[in-house]
Amino acid sequence: MKVKQIILCALTFFAAQTIQGQVNISGKIIYDQKPLSDVNVLVLKEDSGFAASAETDSTGTYTISNIRAGSYKIVFSLIGYNKETLFIKTASEDLKMPDIIMKMETVEMNEVTVQSKRSAFKLEPGKTTVTLSAASLGSNGSLLSILEKIPGILILSDGSVILNGQTGANVMIDGKQSYLSGENLLNMLRSMSGSTVDKIEMVSNPSSQYDAAGPAGFINIKSKKKREEGVNLNLASNIEAGKRIRQNQNFSLQLDGEKYTFFTNYSFRSGQDYILVNSYREYLRTKTADTSAAVLNMDADRKFSSNSHYLKTGIEYRFSENLNLSTDVYRNWFKRNKDEAVLSELFQGSGFRDFSLYTDNEQNSNHESLGGGIRIVYKFSPKIKWENLFNFLVFEQNEKLDQESSISNTSEPDSEKELRGRMGGTIQITNLQSDFSWDTDEKFVFYSGLKGSSIAIDNNAIYNILQPSGWIEDEKLSSNFFYKEKVLAAYLQTEQKWSERFSTKAGLRLELTDTEGRYVSGGRDSTVVRNYQQLFPAFSASYNITDKYTVGLQYGRRIVRPNYRDLSPFTEVNDRYLQERGNTALRPELINNIELSWLVKQQYTLSMFYNTRKNPISKSYLTESESDITIVTPLNLTKSYALGIKAGVNNISPMNWWTLHLNGSLTYKKFQWQEMGILYTNSLLTPVLQFNNQFKLPGKWAFEATGYYSGAMAEGQAEIGTIGSVSFGARKNFFENKLSLYAYINDVFLTNIQNIRLYNSLIAGFYKERRDSRMAGITISWRFDSGNSSKAMRKIENMEESNRIN
Repeated sequence: MKVKQIILCALTFFAAQTIQGQVNISGKIIYDQKPLSDVNVLVLKEDSGFAASAETDSTGTYTISNIRAGSYKIVFSLIGYNKETLFIKTASEDLKMPDIIMKMETVEMNEVTVQSKRSAFKLEPGKTTVTLSAASLGSNGSLLSILEKIPGILILSDGSVILNGQTGANVMIDGKQSYLSGENLLNMLRSMSGSTVDKIEMVSNPSSQYDAAGPAGFINIKSKKKREEGVNLNLASNIEAGKRIRQNQNFSLQLDGEKYTFFTNYSFRSGQDYILVNSYREYLRTKTADTSAAVLNMDADRKFSSNSHYLKTGIEYRFSENLNLSTDVYRNWFKRNKDEAVLSELFQGSGFRDFSLYTDNEQNSNHESLGGGIRIVYKFSPKIKWENLFNFLVFEQNEKLDQESSISNTSEPDSEKELRGRMGGTIQITNLQSDFSWDTDEKFVFYSGLKGSSIAIDNNAIYNILQPSGWIEDEKLSSNFFYKEKVLAAYLQTEQKWSERFSTKAGLRLELTDTEGRYVSGGRDSTVVRNYQQLFPAFSASYNITDKYTVGLQYGRRIVRPNYRDLSPFTEVNDRYLQERGNTALRPELINNIELSWLVKQQYTLSMFYNTRKNPISKSYLTESESDITIVTPLNLTKSYALGIKAGVNNISPMNWWTLHLNGSLTYKKFQWQEMGILYTNSLLTPVLQFNNQFKLPGKWAFEATGYYSGAMAEGQAEIGTIGSVSFGARKNFFENKLSLYAYINDVFLTNIQNIRLYNSLIAGFYKERRDSRMAGITISWRFDSGNSSKAMRKIENMEESNRIN
């Protein structure tokens, strides 16, 4: 295996030397003697066929690589500015273009009609980029509500992220890992303002430049970056109601100068929620030829009240065209109170006494996170760039549990019980990364980099039981957990354009991982140390059959390290018969992904994919041998695989007042594991369909209908049942588009209900969960702009937003 990987790496670097006769085109675009960013640069052949494209960066510069010698037309365009066109002829030398000076369109704002708009979806093999201002009319103000509308992305109520039918996608913010999962990830996405986001990148098979962690690629959330000098202020206020009421308030400010950009974002969210739970469990080990299995039926009513504050601020300073420095820091405070009433009824079969257990839980949670970083980018030349990044995250979590329970229909003296739990801990993460890119004379792009990550966890849990003599510590439930993880990584990658139609990307990433975990509970003190290294090759190829048709092939090897919540062995006590805990013995899982894609006209995409997973991590359901307590804990299964197809139809206009985006997949998953020498399997064929419709209505109103349907899905030992949702929204702008009103109804038909069925050698049953998902709400937002070119420019951009479905 290692020989093959070395050969692949060698071929990557030496094969590119054979290609000659291609040049690079570079230049700069300015307005009012200042660099202009986000300008579209389109290179067309003599027959007007597509050759290449690029966008200018924050310094106004652009570079188009690997253009064959010949005659071309270059078109420079940006909404609000007149198009500029140049005709060039390339030979064997790189071409440095003269500065292009853009001029603003002269428009009368009361009469202007925007005829064009940015495409909502940009398609590439293995990657889709979504421009939010064109893909969604509005939201409740949170980033989570926006992501839920994008075809291809599904975020379940437990925090699982599904990307194009594949479970386990990572979430990144401006190219940086969030390092959060589950409930903590949901809280962060709810806290972040959607108005600060420009684009969403969905990458199914990342290159070697990115961490190899994660089974299903990543979602990268890119923040808005404006470069015109002046002030940009956005205010948004939201309130929504179902059976409970919630609110979300957002504020964002950006100041742009000639050399700097300063921003600050703040959001506040508060409200109530509820979850109704019903579960049914059969204890199969109690079943005999003469008696039925013992059955536990549970109904729970969970009521929540919560609030969160999110603050992020930063600055970018442009020392010169070659040197940029940016830094940011953010803080998140989250508090939640949970009141839960649980009724558990145990039926033990004939000859056994049945009884009911009543449990009241009061839990208070306080989460705080502090993160930030600094990025330094230096360009030695238009072809050579060196980027250095340092970031950190400190996450603190404190939980307080007070539980009272009582058993009826029994004469046992301990039928009443009181339990107190105090849990706390910190997670500290630091990363240092250095990346180098070189667009060489040999007409291919070379990338290399190093990264070091350090994670430290210190958690503790203390449980006390009320006895006649007072509160006594429960040593079986109390514990301490200390964990350290260090990952060192290095990568090499090349991008090669072999001809006008054929290009490849190939790379290799090496990751060295050292972990040490110590678990202390009662009289037990154990330490687990692991050291391993892995190579992760990545390859992609793209071939343009014609200017309208493109085929692509992607392959990548990935790793899933256990997340920190799954590793932590703390016990979360729901009642006397249901507990959830982590597993310090988890091993990383290894994944191989391959995908073949076909793109048509930047509107249609069809892909076939296959992946295999070794040691897949999945929630499992166990029972203690001396009791009927159900333990929910993550375990490594033996293996799994998935194969399927996915298709997308984007930017389609059946009528001039209707824009349609569709995304669907059909995936077959199969999991295998062994229990007591017996092989168990879980497999299902899962259809998924997502849609986004936008309609232009009279009176300059816009209407959208979004939704999704997901069929039953196999996930480890469980079957996640059918789930879906349909939502409606309408938007209208006022006062020259400075004021926006968005009204909506989410989950109109109340179908966003989670159903899970499970089966193994010990337990069979189901779990059903209903939340306060049908919500009607209204969001009012206002924006203010000033500066050298902002007023006219922003008006045109706002007009684009209000007429984006033309």
